[in-house]
Amino acid sequence: MHGWASAGPWDVIERSIATGVPPFVLSVVGVLVALTAVLSARFPRKSARPLDDLADDLAAAMRKRSGQEVVERDLTAPLPITWHRASAPIGAPARHALTGPFEPLPGAERVTGQELAEGTHKQLYALYAGLPSGRLIIAGPPGAGKSTAAVLLFRDALAAREQAGPEHRSRMPVPILVSPRGWDAITTPFATWIADRIAEVPGLTAKDAARLVAGHRIAVFVDGLDEIGEGLRPVVLRELSRQANLRLVLLSRIDELTGAVRRYPLIGAAGVELRPVDEEVAVDYLLSRLADPPPPAWQKVTDRLRQGPAGPLTGPLKNPFLLTLLRDAYEPLDPVDELLDRRRFRKASQVERHLLDRALATAYASGPDRPPSRYSLRTAQRTLGFLAHHLGRTGADGLKWWNMPPAGPSPPLPALLFALAVWYTTAIPISLLLGLSYRLAEGREITSGLPVGLLMAFLSTFIVIRERKPMPRRVPRRWWRAMFVPRRMLVTVPLGFGLILPLTLLGSALPGIGGWLLTGLAAWLTIELGGSLFAAAQPDDYALDPRRSWRDDAAASTMLAATAATAAFVGGTGFGMHFDVSLPRVLAIGVLGALASAVWLWSVSTTWRTCCRQVEMAVRFRTPLRMRRFLEDARERQVLRTSGPVYQFRHDLLRQHLAETWGGARRSVPRQPGASPGRGAAGRVTGARGRNA
Repeated sequence: MHGWASAGPWDVIERSIATGVPPFVLSVVGVLVALTAVLSARFPRKSARPLDDLADDLAAAMRKRSGQEVVERDLTAPLPITWHRASAPIGAPARHALTGPFEPLPGAERVTGQELAEGTHKQLYALYAGLPSGRLIIAGPPGAGKSTAAVLLFRDALAAREQAGPEHRSRMPVPILVSPRGWDAITTPFATWIADRIAEVPGLTAKDAARLVAGHRIAVFVDGLDEIGEGLRPVVLRELSRQANLRLVLLSRIDELTGAVRRYPLIGAAGVELRPVDEEVAVDYLLSRLADPPPPAWQKVTDRLRQGPAGPLTGPLKNPFLLTLLRDAYEPLDPVDELLDRRRFRKASQVERHLLDRALATAYASGPDRPPSRYSLRTAQRTLGFLAHHLGRTGADGLKWWNMPPAGPSPPLPALLFALAVWYTTAIPISLLLGLSYRLAEGREITSGLPVGLLMAFLSTFIVIRERKPMPRRVPRRWWRAMFVPRRMLVTVPLGFGLILPLTLLGSALPGIGGWLLTGLAAWLTIELGGSLFAAAQPDDYALDPRRSWRDDAAASTMLAATAATAAFVGGTGFGMHFDVSLPRVLAIGVLGALASAVWLWSVSTTWRTCCRQVEMAVRFRTPLRMRRFLEDARERQVLRTSGPVYQFRHDLLRQHLAETWGGARRSVPRQPGASPGRGAAGRVTGARGRNA
């Protein structure tokens, strides 16, 4: 140690040049590339797995997802779904839908035309399994139950495949439920897009996914054409029409779909339209949880519905969302017959507003099916109203955890406070860590690390403020294999080991041949992994839920910080070796440098910026500090739902109502609904056995 320290920095440089850094770098590159080639030949990749096994693994993952969707939407006993042949021009002529290359799936019969007239969700599976064209469109107005129809058909298709014998299972494709959100159909072919979605399933590689698509082992359920841009919808329909090997089910709101079909129809697709809820179905649904005979108030309401139009109440109850909300908002002994009072409810819109007023009170009430909420009703009203207002103002169809409101430029004072918060939370720890390292090395004051700390804090603040819409990242799958691809190594290895000379000039390289090797390896590792992690941004439809997206970004940020910390530890140790200090102090200097590097990289991560944004929201709008936990709680109470990594309001009627309430109260707490939710109301906003939009 003292031998290293006895020579000054210029002596180290002279020895480095004398021994020849460039020949050393070339030698290391040659050895590593040769070693990689030998290892690749010695340990060849495993042979491809049979397609049947891959399909079974994918089906198991989809069954798990189906179960989660059924539980989240409370579809164990759903409101009956009925449909009829679409009257709007959303599908192809019947003769085109009844011809095509697809044979009926095992256990199903060929659709001949009569089956397209009308039916329930059970007949939807018959259409899916027996249409010769292999293409089905399910459409309806907002709140008609398209997402519920998608989940039930998804579940039925998986169950039919599971029940089939081994000899038939290979002929039954595995259904996958996807959203077109994030698909750039202009530049990305359909097969590539679907393979990318399948490759996200744990245990399946990109090659496995491509083989499943090429082997026609999947069927695709596309839910949410109405959720993408108007100009992109015809392009998506065109790309879906071009593929002819996979069964396809498309679900969309009917108005948005009709506009897109005028420009480019889905060729060969049979179109069906979901019916509104009729009076008899509504009565059976309302009475299904009550004792026989029902309480007088409920009996009065159901009798009035059976007799014919029940005034302003009839229209809202044709909407499955509002019907379910009525059932959950009133307990068996509550005065539900107040909805028949023509003096209070003269219009259907007044009934609708009354039910929506009770929505949050119902969702956040304690009951036997849920513990007490962490959040008061006032907090939920204020926060959800603010979020609804934000979505309406920006035109966004969902809330992304990595792009929390307020989006866009902030007012001067909040923007300044946010910048100062980022500045100080970065500058203080980095300055202290570097100051301690200088004190251990040369005995300087701890404040000696302040200039570098302030500079790094300025850089992080500039990055955070400039990039108002950061993208979450992920750890590339099998990242360790990509590190040893010979073509990449021919670029990254010389670059990493080429940094030995400038690091030696700066006094941060470990001395000697062994030190150079460790320094070069650390630099190469940082370049290789850092470049991969910075390039691996999550697509909009990357994850099945926001929690996974959040965890993956946090894992990528942590891995990037750890990689940089490793390189900083090597550089800090090399820096410490140039001073006459003991080995423990040298290692301590390296650790302090590693921590400073990790703090800086973590300060520019999407996860950290989201945390800062949550603090800003809590200060400015009095929202919960842990916003993601609040959103998950609202999702469990079925106020929100998820579409990939994005949170959405369960129904647009609820979002509009909450936005109006928040705006009318001028960002204050909305007033409580006039009617109480009833003692112990424990229903959910889109509650038990309801249908969702």
